[in-house]
Amino acid sequence: MNSLVFSIAPFLLLILFSCLLGLWVVLINRPNRQLEETGTKIGTYLAVSYLLWMICIVIMQDRIPILNIGQMLIFLAALIWWGQNFVQRRIRQRMLVVLPLVTVILIMTVSLIIGIQPDNLDEGLKSNSAAFHIGISLAGITLLLGSGVFGSGQLLLHRQIKSRKFGRIFNSMPPLSDLNKLRHISLLSGWTLFTLSMISALIWMLLKASNDGPVISHLHPMLTLWVIISFAFAASKYHWLSHIRLAITSAVLALLVLILLMISVFEIYSSGLA
Repeated sequence: MNSLVFSIAPFLLLILFSCLLGLWVVLINRPNRQLEETGTKIGTYLAVSYLLWMICIVIMQDRIPILNIGQMLIFLAALIWWGQNFVQRRIRQRMLVVLPLVTVILIMTVSLIIGIQPDNLDEGLKSNSAAFHIGISLAGITLLLGSGVFGSGQLLLHRQIKSRKFGRIFNSMPPLSDLNKLRHISLLSGWTLFTLSMISALIWMLLKASNDGPVISHLHPMLTLWVIISFAFAASKYHWLSHIRLAITSAVLALLVLILLMISVFEIYSSGLA
């Protein structure tokens, strides 16, 4: 059973995601509305399959998949793909689907190389507080990455309009207004969840405070990230920057999120939650 859940199932899902990527690559070169709808349906089936797989893991270990780096990565990939499907069923993202799809494939590949089945667990990761904090943080990170995808889409579409190239790429992208709206909503939602995550972490630290004070080293990069996200959110809400500069900010922020996420993950699984 362990081999089925922690090895065979993710490997099969990775193959299916790779096949879906191949379909979208074909669609980029040869647009076909009917085939595009088929690709969207396949993506939904994969999202449901991923959910069932996550449920199996939760049942087996009585915890959401955060017990090691590999599990945290597959949970992040799940959130990315579920969010992608939620948006795709409301606004046709078309070729933008490729960006989260490639991200999910890369994350799943790394997680399989690292290993998903937990071993030598940190007791702190078994607590409900840790599960809530990490789960909310990953959900917020997913939305911020989505904001970066939509911002990148804005930049690409703006470049096409500026150069007066109204060809294949232009026709396979959502309107600029939709991309800007999605970017702002993703940033707002990501900032909200990230703020909740930081508040829960501070409460947890106060409750677990030792004689040395309530300090958890892996939260330092996340606190830095929260300050940057807050500035980006304020700039978007109060229109401090143009739409294009906000799109650039979201794209850069998404890259920064990935870098600081890796730093924080290293702190969690190398030093523990203390």
